[in-house]
Amino acid sequence: MLHSPQFLKLVEDAKRRIKEVTVHEAYIEAKKPGVYLVDVREESEWHAGHAPGAVHLGKGVIERDIEQRIPNPHARVLCYCGGGYRSALAVDTLQKMGYTNVLSVDGGFRGWREQGLPISTAPEVPPRSPFEKLGDLYHLPRMVDKARLFPAGKLPGYNYLTFGFDKTLLDFLCLEGAVFEQLVAKNPTDEGVLSALKERLGPAWPSDHAITDFNNKFCNRRPDSPEKLAAFEQRRAVCAPTKKKVETYFELIDLEEDRLT
Repeated sequence: MLHSPQFLKLVEDAKRRIKEVTVHEAYIEAKKPGVYLVDVREESEWHAGHAPGAVHLGKGVIERDIEQRIPNPHARVLCYCGGGYRSALAVDTLQKMGYTNVLSVDGGFRGWREQGLPISTAPEVPPRSPFEKLGDLYHLPRMVDKARLFPAGKLPGYNYLTFGFDKTLLDFLCLEGAVFEQLVAKNPTDEGVLSALKERLGPAWPSDHAITDFNNKFCNRRPDSPEKLAAFEQRRAVCAPTKKKVETYFELIDLEEDRLT
């Protein structure tokens, strides 16, 4: 992307007052307790891929929200953007706001990607793990979260209620997605949602045996064709390394959403 001369002049001026770290240094430091890696890019850039564990505070809102998200002005804060220009401006501003240990990542996310470092597409606050249960059903708490987050625009890119595991669980319960969404909207707690589901389904609520059988098949789903295996491996390859062997789709979801180490 070509930048205007005046923009480059602003960046050059800011860089005289700030400190920078390399992409590799940022990757190492971000693993340490108390260090914040902050993505200052636009939402569309964030959703397309970002550093695992990063905090998203786009340029333009970071000044407004930084004190709520990172209240300690002496915390170690590493800001990155696409190439290191917007982050330099953000760091300069944060220093003026009293943040004393904030640095810009030289090379930004382009450098991060070029070095083959892990990339995540998980939302900053992802829905719960598919392994969590509600009413003894796997994935139901996750689907409740999605029914709350998706309409608010907080899960762009997610398959929602009409595809994948959501659709499989809804079909098992013989429930339409729109009805499930309405029940969640009317009940602010998990217990309330579960009670409303059981009341709605009545005698059609599945038996313990049916739930156990469903859960066993559900959580052990794996790629069942060469094409699906290739897509599975491609998704796994861009995630952070983990000691756990990832073989099922449930495990892959937890890996993509940074729940596995």
